[in-house]
Amino acid sequence: MESLTLLIYGTNIPPHKHLHKLANKFINHFMKVRNTVDFTDKEYYEVIVEEQSLNSAQRNYITAPIIPIHKNYLQNLLNAYGNLNATVTLCTEEHEHPLVYFNDIEYEGYCYYELNTDKKILFFEVLGTKYVVSLSKNSLSGQLMLEYIKIHLETLHN
Repeated sequence: MESLTLLIYGTNIPPHKHLHKLANKFINHFMKVRNTVDFTDKEYYEVIVEEQSLNSAQRNYITAPIIPIHKNYLQNLLNAYGNLNATVTLCTEEHEHPLVYFNDIEYEGYCYYELNTDKKILFFEVLGTKYVVSLSKNSLSGQLMLEYIKIHLETLHN
């Protein structure tokens, strides 16, 4: 199975139990189908559900649901999660972790690559303020983070 990431982000991500309940509907369907004669895993994606909360309060970490979904029903999965009060996008499994240093402090970002676009989504935090930035896959994530950090810290000192 090819792996994909279903990225959910925003300030109002539903509770984990709601996300898992939704995932279980798709997982239960897969469990019924996988023992049939015409089943082949090449027709399925393995979708890992990941979240990035933009609230200042940290959400408790839980194991991300992994949903096997038939390629023909991928849009159904997107529609179901798209009804949540959050931003939902499908990404490749490929990602990056840019690290930058400013005033002897290390800042780490997390970057997801959107599927079938030339965009990546960068998440990082500066002194409790969380940022999400959409940029070209060819952009230098670390350099952009450093610019945001400098602006954020200059704003605090003015």
